[in-house]
Amino acid sequence: MKHYGFRSVWRRAAASWRWSTAFFAVLCVTNIPTLVQLSLFEGASLAPFPRFVLMVEGMFRVMGCALVLTAAAGFLPRAVRTGLAGLSILLFGVDAFTLRQYHSVLDAGLLEVVAATNPAEATEYAVSQAGAIAPVAAWTLLAFGLAMLCWKRGNVPASVRCCFMRLRYVRFALAGLILLFFTAGLVHARYDPEQQVRHIPQSLSLWRLAVNVQQAKEEIGSTAYVDYTLAQHPVTILSDAHDIPYVIVILGESTSRHHMSLYGYGLPTTPHLDARGAAGELAVFREVTSPHAGTMAVLRTLFSFYDNASEGLWYEYGNLFDILRHSGVRTAWLSNQESSGFYGSIGRTLGGRCDTMKFTSCLSHTIDLSERYDEELLPLLDETLAEESDAESHFLVLHLMGAHEDFQRRYPAAYAQFTAEDERGRGLASGEKERAVRAAYDNAVLYDDAIVDAILRRFEGKDAVVVFLSDHGEEVYDVRDLAGHGDEASPWQRDIPCVVWMSRAFQTNHPAAVRRKRRRPCGTKTPRSQRATLRRAAQKSPAAASPLVQSGKADRRAGAPSADRGRDTKTPQTMSQCHIRRVRA
Repeated sequence: MKHYGFRSVWRRAAASWRWSTAFFAVLCVTNIPTLVQLSLFEGASLAPFPRFVLMVEGMFRVMGCALVLTAAAGFLPRAVRTGLAGLSILLFGVDAFTLRQYHSVLDAGLLEVVAATNPAEATEYAVSQAGAIAPVAAWTLLAFGLAMLCWKRGNVPASVRCCFMRLRYVRFALAGLILLFFTAGLVHARYDPEQQVRHIPQSLSLWRLAVNVQQAKEEIGSTAYVDYTLAQHPVTILSDAHDIPYVIVILGESTSRHHMSLYGYGLPTTPHLDARGAAGELAVFREVTSPHAGTMAVLRTLFSFYDNASEGLWYEYGNLFDILRHSGVRTAWLSNQESSGFYGSIGRTLGGRCDTMKFTSCLSHTIDLSERYDEELLPLLDETLAEESDAESHFLVLHLMGAHEDFQRRYPAAYAQFTAEDERGRGLASGEKERAVRAAYDNAVLYDDAIVDAILRRFEGKDAVVVFLSDHGEEVYDVRDLAGHGDEASPWQRDIPCVVWMSRAFQTNHPAAVRRKRRRPCGTKTPRSQRATLRRAAQKSPAAASPLVQSGKADRRAGAPSADRGRDTKTPQTMSQCHIRRVRA
């Protein structure tokens, strides 16, 4: 009886199943913004044929996911399918707008911003963006209104109905072709280390919305808990002697001192800092090592009392911003990195401890998709400096995108000064593609130098001190066949620049502080012990060591790593666990 009952239920379910060509077509068309984003960002750095292959793969992913969802929705009532189609149409308009305004389809970061917006702010935003919203909304309604009218029987030519609605073998052949290429895409994603199969359903806006809503909900709850924990730390000011009106920290990204001419690199990658150094404006520290080779790990320690030997979690310790605010110092966090999401969570949390927090973008994946250059931080800095404040002292952090991969997306075309030919004979970049990657990285460092100089110019007339350092370094085919970061054992990925600039007013008003900052020697020679450390690190790397390193002729123009090294005992990593990846030329 049970067996018969199961078969009866299955037969009734199968009899109720309906295929909806209209629903399938709506899903395919409304996810065109996903393909546009794929072409504009991930395909931007590829040659024409690889870019074409990427787009074909993306198209069959969308169609394959749409086919699977349409088949599954065949068991649902028609009203539910209509509701899903309407939601997909609405998301099409939203994706088109956000793609135009924010260079991305709707993601968790934007949803978090929406959740934090009150009705008054939403109304103000809608009014200010009416010029951009109206055309997208009008074209969306017009296009799909015409599509719905033309789809009705009688408005479609008989020949079209015959091909797409009556000839079953055409539909079966098309479905088979889609499933074939979709399956091939799944297999490719399964064995490609840069892709994950579980992300493929997010090619559809409906599935992506469900994932992003859940992610935004978790991140909002996590952020609230971290903020609550941070707020529980009592701050007692025992002594307060701050007398510097402006202290600014410029936090770079993936900037290696081995690629800065200020530190002896052979190409003129830091002409502005070189000039300021020659004028005696800088204190250059040449043996500074980052505690980690990744941004998130560095941010946990840079502005808090948490370190590698600490127990518990980083937010269970006191932080610099709470102390400064209790001292009456006005604090600000200005960032060109993610404002939310996995990689942006710590930066936003630290920024939330400041009096002012501003981001150039509200996305959660700026690194991968956006081409927001660091110069977009300058208007935010000008706005912050123009704001009225009763505070006598200010502490500002400017978090750059710096030289993070993909390197060619970190600078405007005007700064593409170095070419693959300029990299000939440098590091281990023997091939044309590797030299092109190094050239792109050096161009990013060159642009970094211009941004730092633009920030310094804004404080030349003030009593100010500016500290420029990077979160971590970067390997760019320097001592092995690798471009990236994340290897805690690599000296080259942890050697960072640290430069202190002092305005003329600061040097006049604080002579003792100037003497302390310049007391550290800044010689350019590389000690023999440090060269030996570099050779040992290169020989232990998985890739073959450089012949230059093996012969003891390390490139001295790029400086030298510090001899004082140590693995992070709290978070051991292997090469497979790190987010190192070879950069595609």
